[in-house]
This record gives sequence, C-alpha cells and structure tokens, in this order.
Amino acid sequence: MEKFSSKQRVLKSLSLGEPDRVPLDIGSTNNTTMHAEIEKKLCEYLGFRYEGSEIKSWNQQVVIPDERILKYFGADARSIYISEMKPLEEQSDGTLIDQWGLGHKLDSCGAYYTMYFHPLAKASSIDDLDRYKWPDPYSEARLTGLEERACSLGNEYCLVLEGLRETNFGLASWLRGIPEFYMDLAVNKEFAHALLDRLLDFQIKLTDFIFDKIGEYIDVIKLADDLATQQSLIISPETYREFVKPRQKILYQHIKKKKNCFILFHCCGAMRDIIPDLIEIGVDAINPVQISAAGMVPGNLKEDFGNRISFWGGGIDTQKMLPKGTPDEVKEEVKRNIEAFKPGGGYIFAPVHNITYDVPIENVIAMYETYQKYASY
Repeated sequence: MEKFSSKQRVLKSLSLGEPDRVPLDIGSTNNTTMHAEIEKKLCEYLGFRYEGSEIKSWNQQVVIPDERILKYFGADARSIYISEMKPLEEQSDGTLIDQWGLGHKLDSCGAYYTMYFHPLAKASSIDDLDRYKWPDPYSEARLTGLEERACSLGNEYCLVLEGLRETNFGLASWLRGIPEFYMDLAVNKEFAHALLDRLLDFQIKLTDFIFDKIGEYIDVIKLADDLATQQSLIISPETYREFVKPRQKILYQHIKKKKNCFILFHCCGAMRDIIPDLIEIGVDAINPVQISAAGMVPGNLKEDFGNRISFWGGGIDTQKMLPKGTPDEVKEEVKRNIEAFKPGGGYIFAPVHNITYDVPIENVIAMYETYQKYASY
C-alpha cells in the first residue's frame, strides 16, 4: 500500500477513506492529551530527560505533549494552540480570573481547576450584556509564536487549531452559570437568544482574525460544545435546534467559506441524537466518542454514520478502563474498538478523553502498543 505522510494520513481519514494505517492523535487537542503528571512519568519511562510541561489548558492541567513522546509513538497531528488575550490574574487566595472574568479554583484533589464565579450570573436584561466587558477578538497576544511553530513543523503533520474552548452553548452557561442559563432557555428566551448572538458575533470575529493571520497553516479547526450527559442530551433536541444549531450552522459555514479546512466537533456524552444535525451543518468529525455513554456503541455508530462523518477518539474508556483496568484488559478494549471503527477509514485513534494523572504508565504503554499492532489497513 502507498506510504502516507502524517498529514495525508489524517486528511485521508477525514475524507472517509483508508490510508495506510489508522492515524494516531496524541495531544493535538485539549481532549486527546494527558495530564502533566503523565507526561513527566512517560518521559521517565521512555528514558527522556523531563524538561517541564507546556500547559495551555490550565483548568485541566493537560499538556501540549513533548515532541519526543509524539515521535516515539508516531503521532500524526499537532496542536496550533491559541492563547487568551491576557495572562490569568491570580488572586490573593490562589484563585484565577480569566479573560472572560470567569473565576477558577483548585478542586479538592488539587489536580484540576473548577469554575466558581460567573460574571453574568446576576444579569437581568439585555442592557447588562451591553455593559459587560467583552474580550478583544483581535488581540495579537492570541497568536504569539504560532506561525513560528507551524513553520517549524513543516508540511509533515496535520495541524489542528485549538484554544477556542466551547464556542456557543458551553460558554454561555459558563458566563451565566449553569442553573441561570438553563432557566433562560425555558423562561427568558429573549435574553438567551441575545447572549448567544453576542457570542456568535465574537466567534466570527475571532476566527476571521485567526484565519487572516495563520489560516494557511490550519488543516483542522476544533470547535466544542458539551451538550450531553452520560445518559442523554442536556437539553432536548428541540431546544438544541432552536437555540444552538442555527448559530453553529452560521459559524461553521462561515469558517468553511473562509478556509477550506475540516471541522472537528467535541461533545462528551450521549450525543447520538444530534449526530445527523452535526453532519447537516458541516461537521466532518466528532470527538471524543464517549463509548461508555448511552447510545454510543462503536459498532452501531460506525454502521449508522460511518459513511458520513469521521470518528476521532473512542479508542478506550478513560473513566474506568484506562485508570483501573489491567494492561491485558486495556489491550483487549483497544483491539475491540479499533476493529469496530477502522473498516472503510474515517477513524483517528485517541482515547475517549485525556489521560488522567492517576493512570498507570503500564496502561498507557499497553494502549499505544496495541494501537500500533492493529492500526494497519
């Protein structure tokens, strides 16, 4: 079979074709990477001198992985990760304030940050949205060092634009607070529509700015909105189609007119019911493919949607199996999932989500070695 470059391998899969092997992603997004503790342990295990971690997704404390790790396992994609417009503001009590005015504090285990302050929680009118200080979508600080990174990677790897966070539903719920925003969707619809419209306007301006500056380097743009729990959608399909889908469609189609790139959509949980909607509005691949959630059985997903959308993830459950299974159990699950997703192409291997700090290194090695054993077409 023809030998593919890493970039060609990923792009072929996103085009629903079979390359020479299933592409591998380690850390091109902040949902396919690893906690800083795992990177440190991997460097030690592989005999690399640990040189510190590059953390962009600071709330998850996950890394842009050491390039030596990526090359060792043969990862095919790389992250082009935008920054926020200004550094985090650390408060006297150790909490952090980000560019949106969201407050974050360490959780009880000290491994991750959780939100505790929502700047629009007390907003009661559209006038309050006008008074809110929106971040600058045109801040040059967002792109510091990215052109240099893209050039240094050359044309070998698939480059994924990361750092836009949750662009629509998720960001609205963070700014407002989850209970308040969900109530808005039910009883304060005018306000909910106004907030979502302002976020859409911001995202269009931001993505235009990014693509005008570094668009020539971007192969894939990762967009996100967590719309599901492990059992069902958070909101009804009808509410999704009233509030979220129309704005996703505007943004996604605007991006595709601006730049001929693939759209990777991240949504955890049981999101099967809206996969046809996502296909309709231009999504090319979904992540993380949470195989433990209701309706997310690999073989069924592949059979029902595999000729219309790619699957990026789903390689192994990261809640229970990867941290708590034995290496042999890890190998068996990876083999089973690759065999379900692989036929016909349209699959990029990654675990369901980030490798958490408590995963045994033996399980990490077992996962990637099993991938390598069964990846070839």
